[in-house]
Amino acid sequence: MSNNWDFYPLLVEDEPASIFVNLGIAAEAPIDGFAQLVCLRLFMLSPRDDGLSSREEFDRLCEVEDGLSVVIEEMEEVVFVGRITADGCRDFFFYTTNATAAESRLSQAMVPFGEYEFELVVHDDEAWAVYFELLYPNPRQKQLMQNNRVLACLAEEGDNCEVVREVSHWIYFPTAESRADFLASTTSEGYELVDQRDDVEGERPYSLILRHFTAIDYSTINNAILWLFDLAQMCQGNYDGWETSVERG
Repeated sequence: MSNNWDFYPLLVEDEPASIFVNLGIAAEAPIDGFAQLVCLRLFMLSPRDDGLSSREEFDRLCEVEDGLSVVIEEMEEVVFVGRITADGCRDFFFYTTNATAAESRLSQAMVPFGEYEFELVVHDDEAWAVYFELLYPNPRQKQLMQNNRVLACLAEEGDNCEVVREVSHWIYFPTAESRADFLASTTSEGYELVDQRDDVEGERPYSLILRHFTAIDYSTINNAILWLFDLAQMCQGNYDGWETSVERG
């Protein structure tokens, strides 16, 4: 089965949460026969005030997850698909063909971590609704994940995110009119037109390349890109990514 794990932050019932999910398994899901969902809810010992995990507890929580993963790797009838951290809890989600066996083995895996209280809940979920509707990111969340990957690559190259530099953006539209509407809104906010084409292959043949000058710290660049992303959606367009230079100043 495919493994492509990533995480993203979000709000669940107006409370901060963090999701770690296997994106790769989406192409195979729902997997025939894996119709039962087992959730192991672990009650954290020292969560942050906002309900997320603390630095003090980080290593122990990693040990718990490693212990659960070892058990799952030994069981062909169980698939670990993701976890949510929120409200002082960490919920691990598993799809299985045999909920009774899964519950037993997961309980055994928690024995070395006796300081933690936990509970196991089983649901029927043949369509994998929890995976697709709760764990799997929507397009806006996917864009945030892509932003994080770009920022991580830049950081590895020694980039100073506080340095203002040119950032380029690619956006595609179904019509010239929708592109013109988008362009009018962005140029009034300081974005500059770099290039546009009318012959791109696909459902959105009208393209734009824009640029603006900004720092790329997490908050600044994400706010800018999500504004472009949402505006593109309003104009029936598709925001397709960004790039910039490495600045070590």
